[in-house]
Amino acid sequence: MEQPDYRSVICLGCLFAILTLPLTGHATDHGQDTKPGASPASPIAISEPSQASMQQTPDLQLAKKYNPAVPPWSAPRQTFKHRRRQPERFSLTIGPERMAGNTTYRIGYPTVDPSGVKESGYFPFSELKWPLDIWLLRTEAKLNINDSWRINASIKRNLSTPDSNMQDSDWVTDSDPGRLDVFSESSISRLDAWIFDIGADWIFVRQPSWSLYGGLGYQHQMFYYESNIIYQYSPSGLPGNEYYGDGRVSITYDITYSMPYMKIGGAYRFRDRFSLDGSFAWSPLVNARDEDNHLLRENGGKICKGNMDGNAYMVNLSARYNLNSAWFLKGGFNFAYIDVDGDQHQVYGNGMQIGTVRETSQSTQISGFLSLGYAF
Repeated sequence: MEQPDYRSVICLGCLFAILTLPLTGHATDHGQDTKPGASPASPIAISEPSQASMQQTPDLQLAKKYNPAVPPWSAPRQTFKHRRRQPERFSLTIGPERMAGNTTYRIGYPTVDPSGVKESGYFPFSELKWPLDIWLLRTEAKLNINDSWRINASIKRNLSTPDSNMQDSDWVTDSDPGRLDVFSESSISRLDAWIFDIGADWIFVRQPSWSLYGGLGYQHQMFYYESNIIYQYSPSGLPGNEYYGDGRVSITYDITYSMPYMKIGGAYRFRDRFSLDGSFAWSPLVNARDEDNHLLRENGGKICKGNMDGNAYMVNLSARYNLNSAWFLKGGFNFAYIDVDGDQHQVYGNGMQIGTVRETSQSTQISGFLSLGYAF
């Protein structure tokens, strides 16, 4: 004969006892009459709580706040989903960012030779377009000092090299400056990219669901390229310009932007879960320094160093979704346009001076990102 499973019976008995405990406790707390001999149909006598027992309970305060007519002893207990999100002091996010765009620099007349003779002419006679289709790792931190001030900082580092090629175009015929004479493409074998940003925001209008702010900041960008020429030819048929690369690094390019900026923005919050933020920044004090090394030129290569000044415009849009009281998702789009011009000094690798030319550079940067964040 099969033995009964006593463990199952014991578990069911414990479960029944646990489930009935709140019922018996509730009757005792409200003064149910359990005297022997009492009629089952007799009414249950409920005594109202004393004034002292009701005075400091959180449920009483909640009941008075939302419905004064509800008796304090029947107020619902506040659960986690009813608790408001606490103001955060510090937050940190990390995630990938995809950038597209390019940095294009041009050189041309006027030129100044080593003896100081200046020559005027057309612009440009050379253009190099460096691609920016890369993945970056984005880390961002925000510190709320008080209700009016906060500090923002971010660091971005590239995770990939561009898939697109660098394009080099030359117009060398003075009598026909619009005719493209030499064109080449080079693959990008190395890219080191860093973008640092730090700023302070002043929230000058704060409402329950929206706010306006202004701020000052500083952004520093650094890009270093190494490229390998694939092929070169002359679209206009000039002889002696056909060339195919042999795998060696042919050109390196390094450009650094220093950009103090001012910005204005606003934020809108949809309850405690979802919020939007947008800002526009402008820098009239951009300084750019670059260095182009044509390693395969005669006389030990050609070294070109530029110093340029100009403007930058930046637009940032982001959305945030709070997963719980600490973790959140943040995504958005960034746009930046940098326009600078100045002079470029050229010298051969053996030290022989070439002269100075005019140089301009424009950088268009469009990116989207998605990050995971934690609020402290």
